[in-house]
Amino acid sequence: MPAAIFTKLSPLSKQDSDYYAKTISQINFKADTKFCSLAKLACSASLDLIYHLDSPPTKKTPTARVYNEYAAPSTVPNQAKATTSQEKMDPFSFFRSSNLKEGDTIHLSSLQESLAQRAFLPPLIASKLSLTLKSLTKLFPHSSKGAIETTFSYCNAAPIKGELKSCPKSLEEMINFSKITLKASKLLALTSKTTEGSDRVLMIEKVKQFNVEKFVACHENFLPFATYYCHSLPSSQIYAVELIEPTTRTPVNTVLAVCHMDTSSWPEEHVAFKILKFRPGQGEACHWLDEIDLVWISDGDNI
Repeated sequence: MPAAIFTKLSPLSKQDSDYYAKTISQINFKADTKFCSLAKLACSASLDLIYHLDSPPTKKTPTARVYNEYAAPSTVPNQAKATTSQEKMDPFSFFRSSNLKEGDTIHLSSLQESLAQRAFLPPLIASKLSLTLKSLTKLFPHSSKGAIETTFSYCNAAPIKGELKSCPKSLEEMINFSKITLKASKLLALTSKTTEGSDRVLMIEKVKQFNVEKFVACHENFLPFATYYCHSLPSSQIYAVELIEPTTRTPVNTVLAVCHMDTSSWPEEHVAFKILKFRPGQGEACHWLDEIDLVWISDGDNI
């Protein structure tokens, strides 16, 4: 399990978990300071959040960090659309698979995450929650309604052709979705090694393609508790890319890259097409996995 996931495990004791599992279903329950502190949740609307890939990391963007590469802009709330349109588009967010050549240089986008630290809810508490805007804004009245709304707009967006998707409320739900999707009883979690080399030009020393037919990629969204947008898309490939300093050839990082080979079902307005200068279906789009993204594969895969 990646270290980034370990930091999100719930700190609640069994006694506290059992207590809140009983009380959270009560009509008048609202997340107070004590509950948020004990469970390590983000219950303040003043938290700085970022929008992923559509804009560079910034502490001036009070919108949810969401990750649905395929949703059309019409599915995003006006606040989020207005904010991202004002931000400079990161020209290194997407690249072509032909850029992954050993010996070539490539600009690594930022792998650092600026979301507030939040823990997963224990499965017993998570099972009591209804993932609706009305329910969560009632339970977490001081959290950012706009950020929650943005996350739901992506989670509720219609899947593209061949996509299986879920927004699990807990780590256990994430693992169960991945097991069902991959038809596997045991999983391996893959992630980029570190955030070293972020936003720098580096040399590609080695590229390894994982020999897997199917995988589940999970990208963190914002809700008051840790939650992810998980999906599986056909015609996608995973690579482990070893990066070194161009001059000294000193090892810097090993970063995961995901390439979606079929973009024919992506919305024409997608940011990838603005960066890569082609239209849906005219080429593949690749992106890096940042420090809290992860990919699940079957433990039985010959990687």
